[in-house]
This record gives sequence, structure tokens and C-alpha cells, in this order.
Amino acid sequence: MKASEIISEIDEIVKSQTDAVYSKWRIGTANDADDSENEHGNPDSWRDWDTNTPEDAEKVESYFVDKGMRSEGAGFGDPDYVYIFYSGSPQEQF
Repeated sequence: MKASEIISEIDEIVKSQTDAVYSKWRIGTANDADDSENEHGNPDSWRDWDTNTPEDAEKVESYFVDKGMRSEGAGFGDPDYVYIFYSGSPQEQF
């Protein structure tokens, strides 16, 4: 999937679920999205995308870090998946 398409999808998720409050979300890159999801405790809000290239994964992550998302850092090697999950207050619901 193209970086621009992933950016549009993530923007829509954040806008529709938290009124565009990017700081309530975490973003990261990974080699294996399933392993990363397990490492983070299988959050209900987990979403991931295959960017096809590590450069596009970095582009997407950087875009949202600049908007206020908290970075989970990069996976080892050349990660080509990008993921997000909600990390706002436990009292808040979508």
C-alpha cells in the first residue's frame, strides 16, 4: 500500500475516534506486525499496514510523530510494516 494511502487511513481513524488528538495514539514500525501486536498486549485498537518498503514505513511514522503521536521506535533490520494503537487514558472509550 502506498504511504499516502496509509496516511489518509490513519488520519481518518484518529479524526473519527479521538477528534484528531494524535497524542493519544502510538505509532511504530516492525518487520513482523503480528509479533509487535503480541508484544504490546494485543490492543483492541491495533491497526497495521504493509508499506512494502522501509522508507515508506519511516515516512508514515515521521509524518505522524510530527503531528504528535508517540513513537514506539523502529523494528530491527528494515521494517516494512507500520502500526498504530490507542494509548489514551484507560477511562476513555472510543
